[in-house]
Amino acid sequence: MLKITIHDSAAELRFHLEGRLSGAWVEELRQCWQTAASTTSGRTTVLDLCDVDFIDPAGQRLVAEMHACGVRLMAATPLIQAIVEDACRACGCGTVAGSDTVERKLARSANAAPSHHAPEHHPARCEAPCRGLSRLLQPVVR
Repeated sequence: MLKITIHDSAAELRFHLEGRLSGAWVEELRQCWQTAASTTSGRTTVLDLCDVDFIDPAGQRLVAEMHACGVRLMAATPLIQAIVEDACRACGCGTVAGSDTVERKLARSANAAPSHHAPEHHPARCEAPCRGLSRLLQPVVR
């Protein structure tokens, strides 16, 4: 199940997702994005994945495709951050603010109590939307 909430403001169009981006929900998100894309001229589009706990391979391809078309990505959990990082690397920008390797995050969390202000609790954001769509037609490999 996936909940898609669209926040539309003068500055940005934000898709806030909650749940699992998989199965038929991938095409639902694609439809929402493509429909809204015609109204975003000059505004930033953001895909907020902070409340997503799973993305299947079709969803990963859509996330990468959206990123290649200039959509900024946000993620909070190590799994979803890794998918965001893969999308950024796949189209060549490779710059993700607040990101870290899953291995380092797990090592830190094993050695320290979680803190509200710990870096792993802040979302990763792609800082440089890019345009490598032709490369994104291939599945994102993890």
